[in-house]
Amino acid sequence: MGKGRNWTAEDKAKIVVQGLKGRVVSEICNEYQIHQTQYYKWREQFLENLPKVFETKA
Repeated sequence: MGKGRNWTAEDKAKIVVQGLKGRVVSEICNEYQIHQTQYYKWREQFLENLPKVFETKA
């Protein structure tokens, strides 16, 4: 069984944002050939890490 594609952080973010903007998740997953479970894992990571964008630098 082969490994899947190595997605960059930027790729993952772009894919997740499409779903957050209202695009149907199954359509996104079909387009990028990923499983919906993978999409939802990426979305969870994205949302958990979003507050870090607003942290102040020391």
